[in-house]
Amino acid sequence: MKCFYHEDREAVATCQHCGKALCRACASLYTPCLCVDCAQLLRDQQAEQARAAEEDRRRKYLDALVDTRAEFLRTCVYGAVTALVLGQTLFQSSAAGPERMLYAVWFFFIPFGWKLITYLQSFLPLTIFGTLWFWIFWALAKGIISIIIGIPAFFYQLVKTFFVQRKIQAASRSCRQDAEGI
Repeated sequence: MKCFYHEDREAVATCQHCGKALCRACASLYTPCLCVDCAQLLRDQQAEQARAAEEDRRRKYLDALVDTRAEFLRTCVYGAVTALVLGQTLFQSSAAGPERMLYAVWFFFIPFGWKLITYLQSFLPLTIFGTLWFWIFWALAKGIISIIIGIPAFFYQLVKTFFVQRKIQAASRSCRQDAEGI
């Protein structure tokens, strides 16, 4: 049998992908033993898979950024509802206008503190305590602590959301530039 590419040479191997006969020089070009056409085809397939994986990674990153921004906005809505409900419930007639507004603003930050405590709680083995009184106490303590740490948690989330927005814009520009370059 003769080499597919060199008809004057004897074949010593076959391409592992397509089965073409190859001489010693052609067989030693690639490991595993591949013909030039199959080697190029496999390189093209690997490059396409790498491009697809990079695009998928970029899309997931952008989706995570958008989800972070949406989560901040959702928590702001929860804060507004909390401020309205607690402001109306607790201070129906006892607080004056400016004091009532101050409390309502303070209550706005409770969901931000609650989310932070819930995140930190994931590092503690609190599930081993199963009594009802423990969970009632824990909910009250968590609510009070949420009021205190809610303000710094809000500002942290606000700054984080600002930088996320900048990353989203940069990623969108990059996607547009990639699309125009293709």
